[in-house]
Amino acid sequence: MMKCRTASPKRMCRDRRAAFTILEMLVVIFVIAVLTSLLIPSLAKARNAARTTVCVAHLKQIGAAVFTYAFDADDRAPAVMKRAGTTAPRSLLSRTGRYVNLGLLIETGITEDPSIFYCPSQKQFWYGSDPSYLPQATIAGSYAYAVHVRAGKSPQVARLRHLALISDDFTGRRGASGGIGQHSHKVGYNVLYTDGSASWYNDADESIWKRAVRWDDERDDVNYDTLYRGGSTEDDGGYGSSLDIFRVWRSFCYNSPDPF
Repeated sequence: MMKCRTASPKRMCRDRRAAFTILEMLVVIFVIAVLTSLLIPSLAKARNAARTTVCVAHLKQIGAAVFTYAFDADDRAPAVMKRAGTTAPRSLLSRTGRYVNLGLLIETGITEDPSIFYCPSQKQFWYGSDPSYLPQATIAGSYAYAVHVRAGKSPQVARLRHLALISDDFTGRRGASGGIGQHSHKVGYNVLYTDGSASWYNDADESIWKRAVRWDDERDDVNYDTLYRGGSTEDDGGYGSSLDIFRVWRSFCYNSPDPF
């Protein structure tokens, strides 16, 4: 007759030590959750910093292309598109059937990579943004161009020093709750200047994109020159929201805080 073997006390003790209790599992899960909550914000900041760096690199590549264009065009950068109806969005690369604004750099072959016109942080556009449709359709990029120059004119790069030339698009739509900036860096904007330098404009309180500045504030009767170079603004009823687009651009030019 076979004898049943029972586990020795020592073996039973070893089995208990090898097994996880429910309490121990909960402690491990809690520790993992705490570590994750600490790491995720750091990872998000690192990702945003990397995207901001790529954005600056794009601006500098665009700037180099603009200066190359101007070298062959009597120091004149690409012409700003004339108003389409009541608006002249400076972020457009093409209108249906033709290149406009910075899109002229593609048309002339100075740059062959449309991806440089897109900030990796920007996820929303008011117009189409697929560069494969250039110039058959109305396509936008991520960057505002030469807001200080009247529509239909060309910035003269050699005469303008330390003025903003290109920036992250900071505009919105009429009736929208926020601007394009809500979908890019949010807390600031990269700005390229006419001397080729680039810097970060800090907007930690997010006042610009929350203002929903509109492109249709840019009109022929009230423009940047009129407001800041001795013109009168009385016809516009004073310095109101209809001039916000120039107010932001001036803050970019002189790196002055809170344009509003």
